[in-house]
Amino acid sequence: MHASRLYILLVALLTTTVVADSLHDNSAWSRRHRNRAIARAQPNARATTPEVVAPPTKLLVASATASSSKAAVSTKASVSSDASTSTEAASSSSKQAAASSTKSSTAAKSSSTESSTSSNTGGGALSLNALFPAGTPGDSWSTSPKSSSALSLSDATFQLTNLLSALTHTYMSAPDGKKAMQAIYPEGSYTFGHDPQGGFSFYAHGPSSLDMTKAKTLTLGYSVYFPEGFDFNIGGKLPGLYGGDSDEVALSCSGGRRSVNCYSARFMFRENGEGELYTYLPDPDVSGFAANKAVCGIAGSTCNPTYGASVARGSWTFATGGWTTISQRVQLNDAGQANGEIQVWANGKEVINVSGLKLRDSAAGRHRGIQMQTFFGGSTPNYASPKTQEAYFSDFSVAIIDEL
Repeated sequence: MHASRLYILLVALLTTTVVADSLHDNSAWSRRHRNRAIARAQPNARATTPEVVAPPTKLLVASATASSSKAAVSTKASVSSDASTSTEAASSSSKQAAASSTKSSTAAKSSSTESSTSSNTGGGALSLNALFPAGTPGDSWSTSPKSSSALSLSDATFQLTNLLSALTHTYMSAPDGKKAMQAIYPEGSYTFGHDPQGGFSFYAHGPSSLDMTKAKTLTLGYSVYFPEGFDFNIGGKLPGLYGGDSDEVALSCSGGRRSVNCYSARFMFRENGEGELYTYLPDPDVSGFAANKAVCGIAGSTCNPTYGASVARGSWTFATGGWTTISQRVQLNDAGQANGEIQVWANGKEVINVSGLKLRDSAAGRHRGIQMQTFFGGSTPNYASPKTQEAYFSDFSVAIIDEL
């Protein structure tokens, strides 16, 4: 081989080797840098889209499904557990809330009961309206604490007369703490003419600031408390309005005594606490007073020729262990006319309303005051109090609705 040709072949071979090495180095650099770039990108890729990581597709799907299923189960279990816990918590919370609600409700009910008791069965009158159901357009007075100008519950307020001094009417606290006037009924007591005597008896004209004799229409309201277990037996008398041609004559309409010159309208309790109005009106059998038979025609009424008329017996019931507020409105008739009226409310609800009555025969007939009497009876021993017991009276209120 010629030397020149050999030299040319060696140069060509050397050039090819260098180029090939250069190409190889460039390819390796490219791969290395490409792999490094991928490596740097993969962590972020994993964080955002883990499914693009290298495992085979089937394995990835299976793994993702399993993972998803496991996550779902876990989530379901977690949700179920949370739901259960939440349900239990809610249930517990609900129970606690219910208990709290029940407790609150009970407390509220208790509070409501106490409030009701305070206003009704534990504190006398529900409201002044129950004591003054016909309103107070004229003069009035009240011993009820609900009145902003309440007078004292005392003899000074009542201005009592004709007191039966053998009996007491002590001013003291009723069982619920309310100030009241106490009546004591010894075992075996009935009316005032038998021993032992029980209850109390006096007549009250009330404070001089209100002259009842000027009234054509007069109202009286008060509250009475019979303790729990009070035995009403057959019945007994309670205070009410009275009137007549004079203070002395006005005392004549009770105890089986009748007169055309006076009236009385006392309340009465009967068996099991049934309430009624017990009236002595001018005798309807006397000429000119037949209109007074109107009280006999009311449901629950009984009239007899000797004693008073039991009017609307059972139209309300007296509570035991609490207060009952009773009120009456008595309107005098115009002289010579039968246009008198009597109306009764129990705890503010009207229970009696009778009109067309004749309570007086002349202009001399006037309201005289409150017949403050209470006792067991009836005039026979079967009316007697079966045990020693007491009752309490409070909230006395009087109003002149209109004048003569």
